[in-house]
Amino acid sequence: MANIQVYYFMGSPPCRAVFMTAKALGVPLELKELKYVNSDHHKPEYTKINPDQIVPTMIDGDFILGESRAIMRYLVGKYGGEDNNLYPRDLKKRAEVDRLLDYDLGIFFKVIVEDLWLPFRDRIPKTKQQEEKIVKIFTRIDTLLRDKNFLTGDTMTIADLSIVASFTVELVYEGDMSKFPNAMAWYKRMQELPYFKEVNENFYEWVNKVKKLHAEMSA
Repeated sequence: MANIQVYYFMGSPPCRAVFMTAKALGVPLELKELKYVNSDHHKPEYTKINPDQIVPTMIDGDFILGESRAIMRYLVGKYGGEDNNLYPRDLKKRAEVDRLLDYDLGIFFKVIVEDLWLPFRDRIPKTKQQEEKIVKIFTRIDTLLRDKNFLTGDTMTIADLSIVASFTVELVYEGDMSKFPNAMAWYKRMQELPYFKEVNENFYEWVNKVKKLHAEMSA
């Protein structure tokens, strides 16, 4: 099996979602780190690969694909076998997974970045509207998991992998996450995956460094 190249930013939730999908499938990746602080994604050599200048980008032979959720679908389609629950073939079950991937792309991840991560990173107090949006998305996930182990049922799919990568940013949320017991139980379940720590530990370390830096600046 020839290694698939993936260009990524360290800590990026969409990149980590792709990594977890590859781990779940046993697919080796050749990782190509881009430095955000150096604007590597804006350089001509990368723009030639991905004109949208976003990460992740996958290269499989002569095939180039951007957008994490498309990459996740591709990996399962190519390496998941005939009946892989990560992205089920049943039309209705697949539609549920697609709906949640679209929800992550269009709503959940957007709120996580714009209303939770950026205020934390830039040390800017959240507005009341931002707080309401954060509570709304966590409540949505909690409701989805009211009677299920995973987001679409009792089997993990790439929707779980995509959304949990975004969900990890709850680490910087100052609110009470115990208000979302179903979501937190699912999060703990996902953290027990054999590859979860390996893929996500750099993100947790990075957040803790930022928190320490903020504390030193406030001292």
